Amino acid sequence: MDVIIVGGSIAGLITSLALSRDGHNVTILEKHAIQMPNTPDEAFDVWNRQGSPQVMHSHAFLGRMHNMIRDHEPELLRKLIENGAEELKFESSARQYFEDPEFEPGDDDIVLLACRRITFEWVLRKHVLDTGLVNFRDGVEVTGLIAERDVQSDLPRVTGVTLVEDGGEQQDLKADLVVDSSGRRGSLGDWLEAIGARKLEEVKSETGIFYATRFYRLLDGQERPRDDGFAGGDLGYVKFGIFPADGGTFSITLAAAPDDDPMRAVLRTDGFDRVAQAIPMVSEWVSPSVSTPITDASGMANLNNAHRVTVQEDEPLALGLVPIGDARVHANPLTGRGCTLAWICAYALADALREHPDDLRAVALDVNSVVLRDCAPWLEAQMRSDVDAIAVNKMQREGKDPYKTENEDGTTNPEAYRRAVMREGLGPASREDLGLMRAISRIAHMLDVPSDLTKKPEVMQKILESYETRHDRPPRVQGPSREEMLEILAG
Repeated sequence: MDVIIVGGSIAGLITSLALSRDGHNVTILEKHAIQMPNTPDEAFDVWNRQGSPQVMHSHAFLGRMHNMIRDHEPELLRKLIENGAEELKFESSARQYFEDPEFEPGDDDIVLLACRRITFEWVLRKHVLDTGLVNFRDGVEVTGLIAERDVQSDLPRVTGVTLVEDGGEQQDLKADLVVDSSGRRGSLGDWLEAIGARKLEEVKSETGIFYATRFYRLLDGQERPRDDGFAGGDLGYVKFGIFPADGGTFSITLAAAPDDDPMRAVLRTDGFDRVAQAIPMVSEWVSPSVSTPITDASGMANLNNAHRVTVQEDEPLALGLVPIGDARVHANPLTGRGCTLAWICAYALADALREHPDDLRAVALDVNSVVLRDCAPWLEAQMRSDVDAIAVNKMQREGKDPYKTENEDGTTNPEAYRRAVMREGLGPASREDLGLMRAISRIAHMLDVPSDLTKKPEVMQKILESYETRHDRPPRVQGPSREEMLEILAG
């Protein structure tokens, strides 16, 4: 097939590889024209990816994605490691907590690829260009779709795109298939409406956060304070994440509620530093004796969980059009699942085209079934988690304790009890039981579906036992209260 991919970021690049490896003629149309830097570090300093503001924020390349690279593009994995990316394996993390742990064959799949987003994208783009299989055109803005009515199905049949190149006149470019990887802020809904398709529906919810990120580099000879892969915590009013990356770099991300005006101070570098230094788990990374900052704080806002429903009543909205990546499904970025979701979609599309080379309807339905099986459950779990996180944040700002398990009349508050058990029991239990650590890690790395672990009696028993012995452990020191943090910010 002649395939047009709209958007040349990570989702578009991997889709181009997956399809061109099967012999399809692939053209990527990227809106922003940028010169390819000579090295990843140079790209980090000068690469202004206007269409992808998330490139200057934390990323976690999870085990599910690492394994797809390993299995489909081993040469890409080799190049990433050559350019400083690291494989942080489950075995290393487990050995920090267990003596002589007994590993299973599947434990090799639980591995974090520690790498900056810009490093990853630079290596991936160079890898794609070096194959010679993909036509990459930048400075090209796609303005709409070309379509005709399919006689058999009476659905719009996409046959290409309209585009403007280098500010010139609008022109048409024909294709057998158009892949939309233009991201969460793309124009998919407007494009579908313009060709007479049914209205694009979205399952959508608030993440309840904005966030800010700052990058650092470890001092020469300095080891990481911890080697657990990406790590973080939640103080209710602020969430924090620590993301190891390539070449001795790492990033810290701080997130708070969009309407919590005092906490918007983290969007400024001085406010970010005050909060980071006040959280013990973060301060050990940003200590001047451990690392030095290499960027200022950068912010991101207007974040939602969303699933765009492109198949309704068992029919695709249009034939010959497949959205992937953030254009199809995106979730709270703190979980680090975005790129992995994109790669799942990319290889699902390649498999569907191989299975149904002459049936675009079947291709759309096959890709949709993979999205529902391998992407939607993660989104639904994140939506539930975010609803509870928003409630916790609201209670704290009202001066209430969301973890107070006893009501005024002496009865148990079930929601507060559940929160307290998970907060004080799950983490310690996972560091005391290798099987539980493995189960949680496999879910975090998208290797197993996010089923509710607490519905398994043996798991819940371990968590409850750990919760009951919480007073036998050293105090859980995560960080100051919101009132204390506001005083620190007022400084």
